[in-house]
Amino acid sequence: MEGVKFYSPGDLATGYLLKQAEEIIVGYELNSLKDINIVLELFNCTLYLDNKVYFKNWTEEYIEHLNEKCKGIKKDISCYFTNISEANIENYVKDIRFNFAEDFLTLFCKYKLYNRIGEGVFTRILERDYFSIQQICHYQKLVDNYETVVKNVLLKNPLNAELLFDQFVIDHSDALSKKLYFPKSLTKSEMSILIDSYIDTEKANLNYLRLIVNNHNTREFFVSDELKWKAKKHIHKQEEMHFRDNSGLEFGYEIIFQKDLPEPVIAKSNGREASITFNKTWLEAHLDFATILQNFIWFFNFIDSNGRITFVSHTSEISALENVLGLKSNRDYPRGIMFRSKEILSNLMTSAYYMFLKSQSITFEKVIEWFFTDYLYKEFKVTDYYAVLPTDGATYKEKCRDILPEMEFILSQFKSYVEYGYINHDLLGISSSGFLYEQIPSLIGKKYVYPNEILNVPFFYMFSDQSGLGYINNEINSDTFYELIVKNDINYSEFNNHQQLEIDVLCKLGYLNVDEKGLINWTNERRIKVLYELYHNEVISYYRMQPQIREEIDLMVQENLIMFKSSLFSKPEQDYFNYYLNNAKFQNGPQLRNKYAHGTLGSRPNIDEDIHKQNYLVIIKLFILIILKINEDLCLYDMVNETEQSK
Repeated sequence: MEGVKFYSPGDLATGYLLKQAEEIIVGYELNSLKDINIVLELFNCTLYLDNKVYFKNWTEEYIEHLNEKCKGIKKDISCYFTNISEANIENYVKDIRFNFAEDFLTLFCKYKLYNRIGEGVFTRILERDYFSIQQICHYQKLVDNYETVVKNVLLKNPLNAELLFDQFVIDHSDALSKKLYFPKSLTKSEMSILIDSYIDTEKANLNYLRLIVNNHNTREFFVSDELKWKAKKHIHKQEEMHFRDNSGLEFGYEIIFQKDLPEPVIAKSNGREASITFNKTWLEAHLDFATILQNFIWFFNFIDSNGRITFVSHTSEISALENVLGLKSNRDYPRGIMFRSKEILSNLMTSAYYMFLKSQSITFEKVIEWFFTDYLYKEFKVTDYYAVLPTDGATYKEKCRDILPEMEFILSQFKSYVEYGYINHDLLGISSSGFLYEQIPSLIGKKYVYPNEILNVPFFYMFSDQSGLGYINNEINSDTFYELIVKNDINYSEFNNHQQLEIDVLCKLGYLNVDEKGLINWTNERRIKVLYELYHNEVISYYRMQPQIREEIDLMVQENLIMFKSSLFSKPEQDYFNYYLNNAKFQNGPQLRNKYAHGTLGSRPNIDEDIHKQNYLVIIKLFILIILKINEDLCLYDMVNETEQSK
């Protein structure tokens, strides 16, 4: 048996293990500790009470009774640890179950065993693998008190370089991840030597090697260009070896333009193959520039009905399996399978439409110039908006180098228009401030709605497929609790005890109610709709919602559940542009703007024109998205003003 283990108050096994912990605490007799694993299990039992994890039917008197029992248990544990010394510690640690190892180290620190266990004995304990160096590094007191020992063990094994990346590079958004501590005497030079030896070892993990290549250096952690180059060569060598006889899974997308379709668009999917067929007859009959841009909304779905870019990455789209497989840096853009699929499809649609328009003697550059120089004045009376894009005769490399700064100038002009009511070209001409997508303002005050952290708990319980609340039995189950309730009439009694604890939380927060028959219902369906949108899309465009939903949003803002922010791009959209164009926030993106501006793509002789063409089409896609967002902002601004004036 593994024994009772406390993981966290919200762990899925809490209800089941709490029952066992209750029985152990109630049945414990003082001064009966004989075995180290029993001691550590009892310690875990007390943690449930310390963290106020109770069953709903426990009375205050019963809780007080259990707490009194725990006081006696803790006193016995303290006495037990006073008997541990240099002479006998190995007799204790050699029998510790793996799942209790860190509990022992916690109590080792709590009872200050480092004051009576010397470096020699501690070294022997590590050499005999009773504890891993990673487990030791979770405890600052151990690292500080055994600094020389810990440092020697760290530097002895090249694979310990992974610990450096675990602490300084890898994303620790998982609440259960624990901080690592390293000896203060560990120098950057020694870290580099450890990383170098890691790259050379045959056991080097491809995921960590990729982290080395993409690492964004900081004061705390630095990887030299030479090490990045060396790791890149090692990756290439490993990939050639692993994939020589394995081509992997094939996925296919097909974009078709066909005459005389009964519908504007027909989409088909068959396992790993998908096709989208567009009505070529209709497209040929509507070649005016305004309709060409509208096609990116109505045909190609670049923007959804809430005015949001559809190709961005969302945390809700990344499965638990994807999070487990592979490693993600804290400066990585989340590129899950869903995002990659959307990326491929959007690039294909842009490329296909580019070729179609080219066959009609129309270029994207002319459409873009028309939007800024003609359309914005005719539709919104915006004057002096300049856009000069490359001519037809330019190479794709030249187009990439010329369009990227023009894209930034377009957004700088919009920023000026929002701030001054007109485009202040005199000020733009002397401005030397840096360009940030986060700083492009909106004409609308309450543009976007974002969730506050307080919503993380209901988000997880209602919408995550990891909460476990979507499962009743083999006949009644869904991926999430939300889907389960929407599709079925579920009685509170059908859930297990540990699930009921979580449902009780949702009831206490006011999202659920249980009627007299025990049926579970939404307390406020409008609020659930807001939560659903925020969980899956991370943001809501306030004025694109129905008036009744806006009223609910206003109430939720007053309750500090959500907040308003104003900007041209939503936060997910800002991240999307930063991912593609620079390394200001993410280290795993194409960094197209930086690479063309600094010459690493625009000037290198070994980059062929096909690569520049692919980059050009991505840049055009981003430019089209900017146009759609600017148009959306101006249209919303007019709509809001008309609504206010009509009141």
